Amino acid sequence: CPFYKKIPGTKFAIDAFHYGEIQGIAAYFLTHFHSDHYGGLTKKSTLPIYCNRITGNLVKSKLRVAEQYVHVLPMNTRVTVEGIEVVLLEANHCPGAAMLLFFLPDGQTVLHTGDFRADPSMETCPELLGCRVQTLYLDTTYCSPEYAFPTQQEVINFAANTAFELVTLNPRTLVVCGSYSVGKEKVFLALAEVLGSKVCLSRDKYNTMCCLESEQVRQSITTDWKAARVHVLPMMHLSFKKLQDYLARFSARYDQLVAFKPTGWTFSQQPQISGSISIYGIPYSEHSSFLEMKRFVQWLRPLKIIPTVNNGS
Repeated sequence: CPFYKKIPGTKFAIDAFHYGEIQGIAAYFLTHFHSDHYGGLTKKSTLPIYCNRITGNLVKSKLRVAEQYVHVLPMNTRVTVEGIEVVLLEANHCPGAAMLLFFLPDGQTVLHTGDFRADPSMETCPELLGCRVQTLYLDTTYCSPEYAFPTQQEVINFAANTAFELVTLNPRTLVVCGSYSVGKEKVFLALAEVLGSKVCLSRDKYNTMCCLESEQVRQSITTDWKAARVHVLPMMHLSFKKLQDYLARFSARYDQLVAFKPTGWTFSQQPQISGSISIYGIPYSEHSSFLEMKRFVQWLRPLKIIPTVNNGS
């Protein structure tokens, strides 16, 4: 198990399920439900997992891990795990994503961001305001100055306005949004809202969404493809060939398709167009831009930073 997945002075490992039982570890924290973090967890897992409620719902529902091994912790509340105080904080990454703030017995304070998108609102967090963080385990996904991209809200507004214009010009337009397992919900919910439509999802994706315990989500989703103008498809289905075939299935109702691909930091105001299919790559990021990361670190002023991404050894 890599050193940056363990918290020194504790029996804690973070997002470390690929290594079986780790010597000296008594509590296995899961920051959020993305496969590069829960990888190694299966329904046979008997490790004691600590996470918040949404992530716990997903672990039990999607991976079928037995309830007895999933220890659900509240958000924004000091709790004691294995004799050490910990607080879970909103990571602004995907539903259920949490940062972990540890208060060690020797007076050290450690913050593990998990995957996060730093936001100025974090600077008003009472738990972070009230302490000095010595060690920061930092999500360094986009830790280079060329990674500059808009806020999520700017990207959502662009997608919603674009969809609204295209549907107004041609009411026979089907709107598609690409998605991975958990994340990007804000994009397709905004598309549905601006178009006065529901969002249609596969049965599996629908079950995933029900784990998020959001009334807004619950009321916006359906599995009836004919009952919604906004369809959510797996990201790898967003190719011209696949979308052409997809549009043909709904030819009675639609003759044009616009797809939004919310990934990382690709951006073109101009879509790729082939026949009646338009694909927009939009820079909807669930990780900090370089400047957002820099601002957060300058505000927090930790004594030591340990990168958790692209970390060799």
